[in-house]
Formats: sequence, structure tokens, C-alpha cells
Amino acid sequence: MDHKTRIKIIKGNRTLKEFARLLDIPPTTLHTYLNGREPSLSFVNRLHEKLNVNPEWIITGKGSIYKNEVFSDDDAPIKSIIDFLKNSWPKWTQKERCWFEMHFRRNFPEFETWLINNHGKAD
Repeated sequence: MDHKTRIKIIKGNRTLKEFARLLDIPPTTLHTYLNGREPSLSFVNRLHEKLNVNPEWIITGKGSIYKNEVFSDDDAPIKSIIDFLKNSWPKWTQKERCWFEMHFRRNFPEFETWLINNHGKAD
């Protein structure tokens, strides 16, 4: 997963203007990062300061998405990821889908157990 995909995950279903306003940056700057330009350190720092995003995750994809994650009952981050996947999945190639599934299962082994126990079937 590249940095622009990680930024899209953090952006979620917010519009470009909403997300730029939240980060207090020009929408054109955000647009360049979402189109593949490597984000500046000041942008990475802004994501960390405003949204508690782990700088290492944004830059390398390693570690947790949020720094010092605190679990809560707020489903917004999960809904944001689900929305991202619903929009992105149809656009991905078979190779990209396979890569995502492999990494998802590696990072969330409990998902594999859940699938094996038939919880993944629609009711």
C-alpha cells in the first residue's frame, strides 16, 4: 500500500475540501498528495497533530494507524475504512486485491479464525 492509499484511508468519506480544512492546508496541496506526490514532513506532522495519525504508518505503512491508539465505542474510523474499501475494491486489479487480502489476514489473524468458524457467511 502506498502513501496515497494510506492518506485516502485517513481521509475516509470526507470531501477533499473538508479534509483539507480539517488539516488547515490548501485543497490543492492535498490533491497533489492524493495523486501520488510524496507528502512533506510538515504534512505528516499535521496529520499527527490534528488526527493522531502515526507518522511511521503514513510514511512506511508500518505500525498502527493511530499513535497511542485508545479504543473507544466510536465506529467512525471503521466506517471510514469500510467506505474506502467499498469504493476502492471494484477499481483494484486482481493482484492488488490479493495483496490486500494477504496483508489483512497477516495483520488480523483473528479474521481468519472468524471466517473458518463460518461467521463470514451472510445470514
